Amino acid sequence: MNIELMKQSLYRSKERANRNQIRKLKEKCFGVSNRLENIRVSNRKLNCLRWGSNETREHIVKKLDICRWLKEINHVFVTEAIFVNGSRADIVDLSDGVIYEVLVSEKEEDCNMKVGKYPKEFEVIKVKV
Repeated sequence: MNIELMKQSLYRSKERANRNQIRKLKEKCFGVSNRLENIRVSNRKLNCLRWGSNETREHIVKKLDICRWLKEINHVFVTEAIFVNGSRADIVDLSDGVIYEVLVSEKEEDCNMKVGKYPKEFEVIKVKV
């Protein structure tokens, strides 16, 4: 066996693996950073559960369940996200571009009005408790 050929082959395979890893990271981070631009700078606390004083226990627990699931699948999210236009969402999954709205005591009509103000690049999923 030619040791030099083996070294070259090993080097090329490491190069390919490195390029693939960098490509995957760029795809993941590029999408997240683009979506993050829709959220106010002062409100960009990633992967952190936040809640308001007016939220019920059921609402907070359901948000916690969703956040735990997003963490398990390695997604980046923001809770109580305030968008540049002033609208607010319960949970924004930046990895997939999905907004989760938890409905406990909120009426469907009120939620639909909120959803109309969200940036159009996000898909909205309503979670009823």
